[in-house]
Amino acid sequence: MEFEAFTASALADYLGGIAEVRARLDDSSDLDIAEVGDGNLNFVYFVTNARERERSVVVKQAPPFLRLIGKNWPLSCQRMDHEVAALRRFGALCPQHVPKVYYADQKRYLMVMQHLAEHRILRQGLIDGVTYPLLADHMATYLAHTLFYGSDLFLAPDIKKEAVGRAVNAELCKITEDLVFTFPFEDHPSNVYSAALPASALERLRTSEPLRLVAADMKWAFMNHAETLLHGDLHTGSIMVNERETYVIDSEFAFYGPMGFDIGALIANLLLAYFSRDYHGRLNDGDPHAYQEWLLDQVVRIWNGFSAAFLKLWREHESRSGRRFIGGAADSRTVDAYRAHFMRRLLADTLGFAGCKMIRRIVGMAKVAEITRIPDAALRAQIELRCLHCAEVLLVQRAMLTDIEQVSMLARDTLREAAASR
Repeated sequence: MEFEAFTASALADYLGGIAEVRARLDDSSDLDIAEVGDGNLNFVYFVTNARERERSVVVKQAPPFLRLIGKNWPLSCQRMDHEVAALRRFGALCPQHVPKVYYADQKRYLMVMQHLAEHRILRQGLIDGVTYPLLADHMATYLAHTLFYGSDLFLAPDIKKEAVGRAVNAELCKITEDLVFTFPFEDHPSNVYSAALPASALERLRTSEPLRLVAADMKWAFMNHAETLLHGDLHTGSIMVNERETYVIDSEFAFYGPMGFDIGALIANLLLAYFSRDYHGRLNDGDPHAYQEWLLDQVVRIWNGFSAAFLKLWREHESRSGRRFIGGAADSRTVDAYRAHFMRRLLADTLGFAGCKMIRRIVGMAKVAEITRIPDAALRAQIELRCLHCAEVLLVQRAMLTDIEQVSMLARDTLREAAASR
């Protein structure tokens, strides 16, 4: 049967037949229902008791196609199974930062989940120049717990391998492999370019051997390094915030992959917000500098906070379990040296993935609002060029950028050099 999105009345009738949802809404006979999905993949509905507004849920349903494109891009509805499983797993590991799943229907590829009515999408908050005092600490905690507890550093080898097999998400991984690591580096019809972006910038992506080699390395790591269960699409549109709380949503791309991919995706989006602040900051308050510095502080604090929390979990687990990742007669100095080596490699991976993510948002199919909302084509192109320059350095020099503060310096230097050349 051909897929049809729910009408409001049909969804109300459907929810009225689910006892646990009916109890949560208290009265399913008088519901306000609005379809609010503005993403690339799914239909999303806010369902609210018309008389008791605090009683509400979110309903998310996967159509058998990529919503951004339509029926010309078929897509398995089973991505909803991956999202539900990931939300439940991440929710068990970090419940304070993951919304609750109340109900899942495998036949309709649908779930009913917690409505974060007092929160907003982080991307919009960043465009508006809102500071969130707990954001960095919350995201560092989320990343440390989800990445550590899904890895071989915590799981027994047989449990980990079984988990990898259950989490294979081939169709959505293929989308990432194409849209992040392949198409932006070639003249592909799915690419969408800003009208004023110089042809030389596009040609550089297609012909620079050092850049293309490193992008291929990152693609290989994404496809083959099954280090931990990832969110798989951790951008600022997948985070909901207020001044007190932070929640990570939209985990349909979840799979076992390289740890640095989730961290890199988040850092990439913060850097895109940083460079685009030259427009949004002048539009809103006339001076982008203070908020740009806050954004860079988030980059530094998220990495440093994640690193500290991850290492703490690692040490505590080895102390409790008596099982060290380095076997044999390794002394504490060797163990500490390996941990430091592990984190340096993870930072290099993180920066490489951040570079790829930034490039795809400038030249690939799916854009980010902080860039597309710049109406002046020439100014937008200037900002896009800065993003591309920063991204290339992150990729090509990822092994030489040995601490996160150097990334902040790179971003500042990119802006200063751009200002000096005007």
